[in-house]
Amino acid sequence: MRRLSLAIALFLLAGCTSSSLLTTNGTGAVVEKPVTSTKSDSLPLEQLPSELSIPHFSRMRLSGTGLTLDTTLETNAAYTRHAIHYFSNGLKITGVLLIPEGDGPFPLVIFNHGYIAPSVYTSGRGLKREQDKLARAGFAVLHTDYRGHAGSDKSPMTEDVYDGNLEYAMDSANAILAVRAAHLPKIDALRVGMLGHSLGGGVTLAVLTGRPDLATAAVLYAPVHADVWENFMRWRSERDEGDRTIEVNGTRDANPAFWNNLSPETFLDRIRAPLLLFQGGKDEDVPPAWSDHLFARLQELEKDARYVQYTNEGHEFAGKWEDFMTQTVAFFHQHLDAGFTAPFPADRVIKKPFGIFITPEDSPVSPERFRGYHTGADFEALPGEADVPVRTVCNGPLVYRQLVSGYGGVAVQRCTLLGQTVTVLYGHLRLSSIAQTVGETLKAGQAFAVPGTGGSTETDGERMHLHLAIHRGSAVELRGYVQKKEDLNAWIDPLTVLR
Repeated sequence: MRRLSLAIALFLLAGCTSSSLLTTNGTGAVVEKPVTSTKSDSLPLEQLPSELSIPHFSRMRLSGTGLTLDTTLETNAAYTRHAIHYFSNGLKITGVLLIPEGDGPFPLVIFNHGYIAPSVYTSGRGLKREQDKLARAGFAVLHTDYRGHAGSDKSPMTEDVYDGNLEYAMDSANAILAVRAAHLPKIDALRVGMLGHSLGGGVTLAVLTGRPDLATAAVLYAPVHADVWENFMRWRSERDEGDRTIEVNGTRDANPAFWNNLSPETFLDRIRAPLLLFQGGKDEDVPPAWSDHLFARLQELEKDARYVQYTNEGHEFAGKWEDFMTQTVAFFHQHLDAGFTAPFPADRVIKKPFGIFITPEDSPVSPERFRGYHTGADFEALPGEADVPVRTVCNGPLVYRQLVSGYGGVAVQRCTLLGQTVTVLYGHLRLSSIAQTVGETLKAGQAFAVPGTGGSTETDGERMHLHLAIHRGSAVELRGYVQKKEDLNAWIDPLTVLR
């Protein structure tokens, strides 16, 4: 096997049965909390793998400690963005942590960014749009900088060889462990998603195959190849002039065992987390055929995986970015949150989805009285349907029940979604069908009302359908349309949270 010309740092003696982890007390100050030992506690604490292989990564001792909130970078109505650092097997790693407003606890999503030259990289760079979107959707987001980037310690490797992203995978996995050790009250670090772009997709695959118990669900965004030999050869010319990878480890033909053991592809059968894979058809950095190949392999192994291809997108999505994020948010809600129960089948939203701009001149519904951005999603009744049950989407009290202009019968329920208080508005109901009074608690999935008759006062003269809106906060908000697109931020697209 290969040799590493460095001393492996030993932070705990072999045979230790317990230890203390450094954590924060919520203010950024570091305190200690005792942590129960695991079966790997007797192993040396390596700052980089002494053997470059997925099997070694899977059994080596990992230690994520000392998570500290250093400074507040931004505060807005949706979240606070912190500069942070933690220790990954003893190396200081910097990053950013976005924590949503509200009581929480919020599920955690770890971001693994793509390749950016360390000489120009700045903390949190690479996926800022995606960080913002997920934090606004109710997820705590930790974007790790990796070793050698921004304020992180440099890699201790002295031999210039390709490591298949295992060191970065250590830092990503240890980010999860550091958040768990910190016991931050607003973050639930047992519900963990992972999003990896490009090189970060390779980091994510290494974590999913080497430490399959850490992530609950993962999104791969134009990932590099699951076979690290393919990655090495594609970007071999960009490695440092003194690169010794072939000299030390040989080619795939000369040393297939090394390259196979370093590749997540060899261990795809170990993946437990459901996967959502995205790829652009015009990606000039990562060949689309690589994602095609990965998805085919996952299908062969009967893994829970879905593949979304955007024919005209490049390596970083543009025109389809909103769709990419809508699907990503819905995927993480599905797997990291208990979710809300659909009141009607989701395929009934065919005329007025969330956020569509409506005018009387071009509305999909005729006649149309309204103009503006739609704050909810309309679930349509089928021809001939009557008294179709409307089911509650969540657990929570009924807080409003009245006839309202523009809706007819309206019921509003107060619930909790990903640690945030929200109100759920059901519009165009037959009020007489609701047996519960204001103050009574409704349980998710129970049939509590029926839609009003089309063209009646129950629907305020509109067709038979259900308008469902989810508004952030506890206040009852009755607007079905807003005039400014940015005002939609006060609502949540129902289709991203409904099961």
